[in-house]
Amino acid sequence: MNTEHPGILALKNFINAFNTLEKDKIINNLHFPHFTHSDGTQPIKYENGEIFWNNLKIQLDEMVDKENWSFSTLDSCEVINETENTLQCLVEFNRRYKNKKSYGKAKGIWIATLINKKWALQIRSMIPVSGNISSLAGTKM
Repeated sequence: MNTEHPGILALKNFINAFNTLEKDKIINNLHFPHFTHSDGTQPIKYENGEIFWNNLKIQLDEMVDKENWSFSTLDSCEVINETENTLQCLVEFNRRYKNKKSYGKAKGIWIATLINKKWALQIRSMIPVSGNISSLAGTKM
C-alpha cells in the first residue's frame, strides 16, 4: 500500500510526464490556471493547457538544443505546509544528460492543490542554484 501523500505523487507524476515529453500527460498533471515563476521574472499565468504546452514546447526544444538535456530528476521533496486541499513542498531537481550525470540543479517551491477530487500542480517557483540551466518554468519564451 502506498502511503505517500497524493500531492507528492502529483509532483512525481508531473516529472515523469515531463520526461516522456507527452503533451497530454504533462497537462493532465497540472491545474489551470497554472502559475510559474523563476528567478528575476514576473510570474506567468497560463489559463489552459494549450497555452502552457505552446510555451513549454519552446522551453523543451531550447533545453535539448542548448543544454543537451535528456531528462530531469526530482531529488528531494520536503513538505513545508499542508492543508486538506493544498500541499506546499520545497523541491530540488537536477537536469541530466543521457549518461545520467547532472549538469544543472534548481530549487524552489511547488504547490499541489486538490480540485474536483484531483491532486495536481498549480504553482511552481524555481531558482537555478548550480550548473548550466538555460530556462526554467516561468521563463518568458
